[in-house]
Order: sequence, then structure tokens, then C-alpha cells
Amino acid sequence: MVANNARRELAIRVAWLYHERGLNQQEVADRLGLSRSTISRILTNAERDGIVRVLITEPLPESARLSEALVGRYGLVGAIVGHALEGESPMLAAATAMARRLETIAASGSIKVAAGWGRTIAMSARETRSMRTSGLVLVDAFGHTTTDDMTAAVEVTSTLARKFDAKVMHVPSPGFASSAEIAESFLESPPVARALEQARTADVIIVSVGVIGSESLVLAEGFMTAAAMDHVIAAGAVGEIFGRYFDAEGNKVDAPGLHPVALTLDELRNAPRVIGVAAGTDKAPAIRAAIASGILNELVIDETLASALLA
Repeated sequence: MVANNARRELAIRVAWLYHERGLNQQEVADRLGLSRSTISRILTNAERDGIVRVLITEPLPESARLSEALVGRYGLVGAIVGHALEGESPMLAAATAMARRLETIAASGSIKVAAGWGRTIAMSARETRSMRTSGLVLVDAFGHTTTDDMTAAVEVTSTLARKFDAKVMHVPSPGFASSAEIAESFLESPPVARALEQARTADVIIVSVGVIGSESLVLAEGFMTAAAMDHVIAAGAVGEIFGRYFDAEGNKVDAPGLHPVALTLDELRNAPRVIGVAAGTDKAPAIRAAIASGILNELVIDETLASALLA
């Protein structure tokens, strides 16, 4: 512990001399009797550990144009469009943008944030930089999906809690129950009900928006059968949030054998701020439906999806 504190104090001093006093790396090295390579490494680690935060105050022009156009077209309270560098995936672009948004939310003071599951939101949590916060509470909006790829809500909130040194509250149940009766019994049990009430009353709820068909995470993780997926497609489903399918008007579409233990679509509609995180043009129908029906009121997406939504 003493060694860790000493390393942190050194990192703070190096960062202060470099960023606040304006010394270059060699001057900092000379001042502290260290090598320039050591100073460079300390500065890199200081950013990684949240001692130093780099804030770019202006977005890329094209991303800013797309963001403004989305807000105007869909009446959103906010939209952030992530830009993918050459060779980067749309998912990484959206996830990185969401990570920066999460850092802004976390720094805003006493606030309660609920999060669901999904590939993009899980990547967002991993891309978030460590920082000290005060009064931040993180809550699952979905039971534990027990997936192996770290997409579960419990993994998302746990990762964020570690990075932000925040309180966290999990939903002590599986994400999907084997029957409607068992799902209802979980939802009515006091520990689960208390946790979901915290999610229901969150200041911000963050959700990944899922697609239908073969690329569906629900299908890929074995929570529903191919026959059930065919059923929801035939019934007009265009997207999924928390294992709850909906059509182009945002109406619920029942999925045979799928019984999520999570917030409902109507509860999302009643929440003050619901941020949808998504990437790729195949998400456009689901995003349009979720916005039009009041499920989402803020977006963090990549440029390809933004362009598709504005086409």
C-alpha cells in the first residue's frame, strides 16, 4: 500500500510538472532525477489510471454535423456520433464515444446510472478510463445473463464501478428464466424487486439495441431458439432491448420461451433519460422504432448508423 501511494504521488507530481507547469519531459526528468523514458511511461500510465484526463472540447466536424442532424430529425435530447479511424470497426467507434459520455456522466456528481447488457455497451465499459468520482451509483437493469464474453449487465456495472470507484447494485437473478412463472417469481422477490426499483428510478439508463436474425446476441448466446427467432420476425419485430422484442411502432412482440428478468419497455419510456448505444447500419430499423415509440431519447452511435438514420 505504501509503495502504491508513493508511485501515485510521483505520478501526480510528474503530471503536474508536465501539464500544469509546462516543463517538457526532459526537464521533468532532470528535475526529479529520472530518465526521460521513465517520465514518458509515468505520463502514459497517469492517463490510463485517471490521474490525467485529456479533454477535446470540439468534436470532429462531420461527427458534429451528424449529431446535430439526428437531434433535429428525431427530437432527441442528445446525440453523439463516434468516428472510426481507418481499420477500426463501427462498434469500437460507438463504444469509444460512449466511454467518453460515461466519463462525463460520472464526473457530474451524485447520479444514479443503470445499465443493461450487449456487445457495444460492454466494450464501452472496457474503453472507459479510470477516474475518481463522488456520489455515483451503478445499477443493473437486467439479471445476470451468465455469458462468457463479458457482455452481461453485471460485468458492465462491475467494470464501471471499479474504474470509477463507485457503488454498485446487482440484480440477484438470472437474466432469463425458464418459464413465465419463474420469471414472475424472481421479479416479485424482494432482493430483485429492490434492485430493479433502483434501476427504474435511475437518472440515466444505458441500453444496447439488439437486432433480429442470425446476428442477435440473444440467439447467439442460446437464450432463444431459431424457431422463436423466426416467430418474432414473422410477427414484425425489428429490434430488442433487455430481451424484449418490439415492432416498427414500438409495440411488444412476444418471443416464445423467452422470459427476461429486466426492466420493461414501458418502464424505459417513463425514464427521464435513456441512452441507446449501437453500431452498424443493420441497427437502423430498431433505433428508429425505439425513438419513435419513446423508448430512447439519446443516442451514442457510429457514423455509418448515423448516416443510415438520416438517409
